[in-house]
Amino acid sequence: MLDNLINSFHDFWDSIIQKSPAILIGIILLLVFIFLGSFLSSFAKKRLIKQTEDRLLVNFLGRLIFLAMLIIGLVIFLNQLGLGKAAGGLLAGAGVSAIILGFAFKDIGENFLAGFFLAFSRPFSIGDVIEVQDIKGTVKALSFRNTHIRTFDGKDVFVPNGMLIKNPLSNYTRDGLLRYDFVVGLDYGDSITEAGKVIMENLKSESRIEHNGDLVPFILLEEFGTSTVNIRIFFWVNSFNFTGDIAILRTEVMNNVVVSLINNKFSLPADIIELKIYQEGQPIPVSLISPIPKKK
Repeated sequence: MLDNLINSFHDFWDSIIQKSPAILIGIILLLVFIFLGSFLSSFAKKRLIKQTEDRLLVNFLGRLIFLAMLIIGLVIFLNQLGLGKAAGGLLAGAGVSAIILGFAFKDIGENFLAGFFLAFSRPFSIGDVIEVQDIKGTVKALSFRNTHIRTFDGKDVFVPNGMLIKNPLSNYTRDGLLRYDFVVGLDYGDSITEAGKVIMENLKSESRIEHNGDLVPFILLEEFGTSTVNIRIFFWVNSFNFTGDIAILRTEVMNNVVVSLINNKFSLPADIIELKIYQEGQPIPVSLISPIPKKK
């Protein structure tokens, strides 16, 4: 029994020695194709980046070129080892394997195909601010399986590509324009027309918002509230600098409008609460608390 085991080991070792040149050549060819894939990937990305500014598509195609060269290198390596039938069977059975793996790894296959659609349909680019399923942030990278999003509170979220395909996706910086709005409540005794003039004069003096074409600011009378006449104010901003000045621009515009209205003697009342006492002739159930005396 031991002699048979030793003889089998010697036969195996002899076959390894005989095939060592082929194995060495196969390894060298595999390394050559890995190096060639890396070189072609870098070369293609450098050439493509001159033709298009879409780094998302460029990086995705670069990874695809490297993967293709790696597969070719593996097939040549198997042929060199005398496993040509195995390599041929591997390629011939790719269709069947795809079906089997499709059922076994449905999510992985779905995300992989979604990566292709995202790379070529390009609903966003690297650096765009997007939102999907309450995840909002800046796109950092797109891989075969997921998309890297950096949220504004510092989280690195890797969203499956299938999720970006199947759900509504909002791109805040695709065309560089975003409309903001807010509501101001005026007293019923104030002139709405005059208040509108004050608001528009203030908005016209603000150079950081858009004033061209159809992007001019405007106001609408929204509703007659319980205590106030509510006016909604609309204005457009440049959204390319989404995480910079635009983050505080809305607050500053709101503050400037309110200050202008107050300076022009317009009232901005709070909610008025009406108390009704249904027991006529009874004393009003109100008690006054004396203020705490100040220490001398």
